[in-house]
Amino acid sequence: MKLINFRGINLPKNTTTTGIDITPLRPMDFYNVPLKYKNIPESEPCVNIGDEVKEGMVIAKPTGKFGVKIFSPTSGKVLNIFDKVTAWGEYCKHILIMNDNRNESVDLAEIESMSDVTLIERLKDAGLVDSIANMPTFLKYAYTGAKTYKTILVLLDDLDPNCTVSQTLAEFKMEEVINGAKYFMNITSAPYITFVLSEANKPLAEKLKKHIAENKKNYDYRIKFLPNKYPFANPYIMTRLLTGKKITGKTSFLNSGVVIETAESCYNLCRAVEFNKPVTRKMVTIDGDNIIRKGNYSIPNGVSYEKLIDFAGLIEKNEPIKIIEGNVLSGFAQYNKEISITLTTNSIVIQKYDQFAENGEFNCISCGKCSKVCPMSLNPERLETAYIDEDDDELKKLKVQSCIECGCCGFVCPSRRYVTQRIIDAKRYLKTDDGGKK
Repeated sequence: MKLINFRGINLPKNTTTTGIDITPLRPMDFYNVPLKYKNIPESEPCVNIGDEVKEGMVIAKPTGKFGVKIFSPTSGKVLNIFDKVTAWGEYCKHILIMNDNRNESVDLAEIESMSDVTLIERLKDAGLVDSIANMPTFLKYAYTGAKTYKTILVLLDDLDPNCTVSQTLAEFKMEEVINGAKYFMNITSAPYITFVLSEANKPLAEKLKKHIAENKKNYDYRIKFLPNKYPFANPYIMTRLLTGKKITGKTSFLNSGVVIETAESCYNLCRAVEFNKPVTRKMVTIDGDNIIRKGNYSIPNGVSYEKLIDFAGLIEKNEPIKIIEGNVLSGFAQYNKEISITLTTNSIVIQKYDQFAENGEFNCISCGKCSKVCPMSLNPERLETAYIDEDDDELKKLKVQSCIECGCCGFVCPSRRYVTQRIIDAKRYLKTDDGGKK
């Protein structure tokens, strides 16, 4: 059997947010709910300015079969519907809702059965979003037929330098995560659930075993471990390591017979099935060297960075800060504190500005470090050069679309070059109609 040895980088374990239970964010006066999540098509508002809404009420419906329902995070009044920029630099409609502090809510209808068809419909009706694949969760099962999945991997460990949501939910909401995983398994034809953790999280695996032994009869599962290395929780790498199957794109992934869910997806499905609750909140890790109350938070959809920072507290209030959505390796730096949290936000990093070099890029010294750490065995140096030279043929030859955007190359670059950003841009530009740069 051939040994698969992916490259990556060893990162210190996040100890500042590990082992801290989920903290619900206090109610806000206003929520600015975006109607588009990354690659998911923008939803269409189904409320008007002046309408009264309740928490859990549908405020936007999908356009076409690839969209997602969006629910109000609070009870209150719709003040405005307008275009506003998102965390990934696109404009989309936002619905501004003023909280009336009545705490009125509506639930989903009672689920009729536990059949695979009904459970898939519940995924759709509850508005579950896959924050890894950036697509509505139900589509993964409706696209090829749920029974084509023979293996279900449930990720209970983020293996991320700035995100600890999965392991936190697995530890403190274990019952809901276990039940949700079983519902996902019932959708597929997988004979058992495979829970996935890092080797550094073996104590959590023991807690999981004990909980299942004491509370769950006939619960068929396995536990597998990943090396404590970034970015081994990436779905392409994880699937290759644990199943031996090589995935080359999203379509191939959907036809691979392997499906991946997170602890949060399992938690949300459990609440949708057992408590009839739609998804109105996102579990987010708040981290960084300029935050007082680092931790894992349950945040209503549509809360702005500014309100989140006010709640978590800054160490140095009068100094410039850097806001990153995602981790410090592959996240997106934000220029506007009014940008809203969405259901695809996993972590927010607030750093002191002096931690980042401004205009500090130097010439490449051809040291080869970027190639040594690339988990996909690409050559980031040549990819960056091809991008700068606008050589589309070379980019295709170097398999630029195989980049998983983990940020390892930029992290280790001694010249502080924007390697990752240029490769991401190259991937996007190759997808334009003319095949070149805009």
